[in-house]
Formats: sequence, C-alpha cells, structure tokens
Amino acid sequence: MLAACGSGGSSHVSSAPRTVTVNWVDTYWSPSGPVQAPEPAWAALNIEALVPQKDGSITLLKASATSAPGVFTIANVPAGNYWLAAGNGGAFWTNTATFDAGSDIAGGQYPSASSQNTISFNYDISGIAPETTEEWIVSYFFPLSLVSQFSLDPGSTSLSDDFALPSSIDWSEVHSEFLMQYELEPLGPLNNYVLGPELTLSNLTLTEGATNSISGTLNPATETSFNLGVSGSQWASVFNNVGPAMATVQNSVLTLTAEPYVVGLNAGPSSVDLPALLLVAPTPGGTALLYESNEIIIDPLVSICEDFTGAPPGSVLVNEPPVLTDQNFGVLQYSDPFDPTWTRALALCQQATVPIPIPNSSETYSFVLEDGASVAPSNSPLAPIALPVENPAINGSSFFTASTADTVTPTLTWTAPTGAAPYGYRIGVYLLITSSGLPAAEPIAIYNTAGTSVTLPPLNGGNTYIFTITTEVDGAANMQTSPYRSALPAGFASVVSAPITISPSAATPQIEGDIEEWRRLVTPKPHFQGQAQEQPRRHVSCSSLAGSQVRAYCE
Repeated sequence: MLAACGSGGSSHVSSAPRTVTVNWVDTYWSPSGPVQAPEPAWAALNIEALVPQKDGSITLLKASATSAPGVFTIANVPAGNYWLAAGNGGAFWTNTATFDAGSDIAGGQYPSASSQNTISFNYDISGIAPETTEEWIVSYFFPLSLVSQFSLDPGSTSLSDDFALPSSIDWSEVHSEFLMQYELEPLGPLNNYVLGPELTLSNLTLTEGATNSISGTLNPATETSFNLGVSGSQWASVFNNVGPAMATVQNSVLTLTAEPYVVGLNAGPSSVDLPALLLVAPTPGGTALLYESNEIIIDPLVSICEDFTGAPPGSVLVNEPPVLTDQNFGVLQYSDPFDPTWTRALALCQQATVPIPIPNSSETYSFVLEDGASVAPSNSPLAPIALPVENPAINGSSFFTASTADTVTPTLTWTAPTGAAPYGYRIGVYLLITSSGLPAAEPIAIYNTAGTSVTLPPLNGGNTYIFTITTEVDGAANMQTSPYRSALPAGFASVVSAPITISPSAATPQIEGDIEEWRRLVTPKPHFQGQAQEQPRRHVSCSSLAGSQVRAYCE
C-alpha cells in the first residue's frame, strides 16, 4: 500500500466532513489607502483540495465561487490534513477550515485598456545634480510597474527628451509619477547606485494618442545614512553542506527599498519589474536590457533580492561580488524623501551554484541556490535570517546521494535549523530533462508544509527529479492559514538534492476526481520565485521608441 501524502501524525480522521473556505482578496496599497481586490469567480478553477485516502489513493475536490467576492468554498473535505492548492503558490499541507490566499501589494491594480494604444511623452526636467560618471534618471508611473531610464552624459543638469510607447494601458487611470536620479556610490567592492534628487508628480492627466508634457525641477537630495556592515562569515556558512557537491557562491545583491503607501507590513511589488521604490540597488531602476532582434526583454532579476533558487543558469545576471567575510563598509549615504511611515526593507541576497551530477553521464547541471534576508534598515550587520535545514533525507536515505525510489510518493524528512524559527518550508520539484542537447531542470511543482517531514503527491515513474527544501522565515506569514501575508524580518535558505529517479515499476495511486486538475499541478511551469509565486518573464515590443537616450519598458 502506498504511503499517504502529508506530514506529521495521522492524516485520516473519521469525523464529519467540513466545508473549507478560501478567502482570496489581495490588498493593493495606494495613495488613498489599502484597496481590496477580490479574485473573480473563475479563480475557483485554481483552487482544489487533494485528500489522501487510507488506501493510498487521492481524492480531488474542486472549489466553487460564492456570492461573496473573493470567497470560495470546497465542500466535503474530511477532518485532518489535506493538500490545498490555491493560486500560483503550489499546494499547502494544512488542516485549516479557513485559508487566506491573498497578499499585500505595493502598487495599484493594473489599468488595462481594451485595445493597443500609443502614448507620447515630452520631458523637460531640471534640477539634476551633475555627476562625474554617467547619470541615470528613472521614471516610475504609479500604479504601473512601468519604468523609463534616461541615460545622461556626465555633468548634465537637465533632461530634454521625447518618446512614444505602444501599450495596453488605460492611461486615464494613471495619475502619479516618480522621477528619480541615481548616483553611483561605491562602498568597498560594492558598486551600488543610490537615490539622489527626486520629484513626485501627482494629479497627472495623461492622454493616449497625444503628446503629454512632463516638466518640473527635481528636489535636492534628502540625505540620510546608516553604517553598513555584513556578517559575511555567517553567509559563507549557510552555503556549507547544501547539496551533493560544494556550492560556489558567485554574487550578491544589496537593495534598500521604500514600499509606497505600505504601512506596518511587508508587501511585494505589483510586478517584479520594479521592487517598490529603490533607494539603493546595483542597477538604477532595478531593470536591465537584453536585446533579441528588435525586441526589448525586461530582465527584472538584476537589482531584486528575491528567491531565484532553481532559475536556469545564466538567466540571473551577476551583479556584485559575494560577501563571505565580516566587513564594515562604512556609512551608506542615500536620499530618502518619502513618507517615513512607509515600510523600508534592507535586503541582501547571495547566490551560489551547485553542480548536480547527471545520471549515466559525465555532465553536470549547474543548479542555482539563493539565500536572502530582508530587515528594517539599521546599523547592525546584515546576517542571514533563515538557515538551511539539517539532515535532509528522502525515503530514509541521504538527500545528497543519487538513488532510485520505489515509490512515486517519496517522503522527505529533515531537522529544523537552529536560529530563527521558520514558519514553514517550501519543497521544489524539478524534472531533469535535456534541452537543446544540454541538461536542464524543469520546475514541476511546489509543496509547502509547516512540519519537518512530508510525503509528496504522486510523481511519474521513470522520471528523474531534483528536490529543494527552502527554510522560510517571516514576521507574519503562517504556512497553514495565511502564507502570503508578510512582515519584516524575512529570509530564506535552501538545500538541493542529488538526482532521484522514480522506478518505472513504481505503482501509481488512483486519482479520484477531475484528472485535469491534477495534471495542472504537475505540469512543467515557468520559473517560480519568491514566496513560491510564479512570475513569468515578460516580453514587450518597443521597436517604435523614439529618442536615443531613453530606455523604456512597456506593456
């Protein structure tokens, strides 16, 4: 008989079934305060309960929308633990009857237009502080994560430029713009850009099909600072014994952000294109350009401290060198003119690769691991918040030794790390494949648990997988009831397994219910990141841009 999916104690309790309620209402933080945004009724298609049965089979129970906006129910869920699949975060091992699938977002709802349009801008900006290096002016329209970067010659004190943007944005709903100058501020080996003069424009009236004049004078920098130290030796230790081979730490990303209009909690950006308002970052504006023929590709990974564990090698650009020894970088000066009640997050991510041996081959696959911490700014040295799990195992054998499993429902176990208590753990499942003649790891599924052991739902016999276990620490999140609500401090740290092959003869348990719902859970997906939420890369066409100095990112 196959093991039941889950972790910790019996998952089969004989009692009356219950109705599970999923509240899926996001909170957008805007100038007028938090705005509730319920998911539409069709979001019920992305919600289901997977209930392990005593005979090893799994019953899938689908959700239904209620008359209350953003409220969904799943009927007849037995008492005890079950897998709850809700949204893009994979499945959660929980026994709750009420689950909050919503999150807090620093930004507004995207104002989509019914058709493609083109809008033109004419910029006339003064008050730019002259610099001895290339100067950068960044424009950020709120609530969009739409960024334009203007590159100016050293010594420039003004900006005059015009360009057009093709987009699917309803510009009549866009009323605010942040204009920010970034200045290079080296600190030891780190070459970060910091915010300098800035101008916030409110009550904008923008018109599609016309030229919109943007003018004003940047306000002088509002200087603030703190002493930046990093406990590099602690960061070095979190990458010890985290995979089947030694990890090589390659780069780091240091950011300081102001989360616009967010008070008393930690919110994510409305899009990965811009992580709130950058006060300090390796790249001005938090974006970079890659060109493929005449298409601009937004690569948001450059200046964002997020969990990119499992990202394809080479897709994450190297920013700054790793910090693996204790260092005091001295006083970090930057401008911060924004409302002091908004959340400030100082974050450090360090990225490593682990060579994964490919079965029956001399080749290896370079697997990306990223560990990070996010705290309120202070003079204290930046140290890891989360530590990797200890003694990870799969079916009782070492996590770091290649093996063949005789079950499609492998059991992962580990010991909780010392240090800050995790609110839970995220299990990443990757299918080893060959792509263009090279080995690759295709993200398959994400499973989340608050315990230290978990039996996964069925995988496919004959396949070879790589697994990750990520320790998750957060000041507010609850893995079983509200995994996306966050407060500082927060952090994550991962380990990665050797290749684990599922025996072709391993029996597959019966799936009762809509099999298409099951296939959706185990179908390869785009790269997932941060809080286990999928964030597909966006491709945008901006070939009609005018003006050689502007780099624009548009929908």
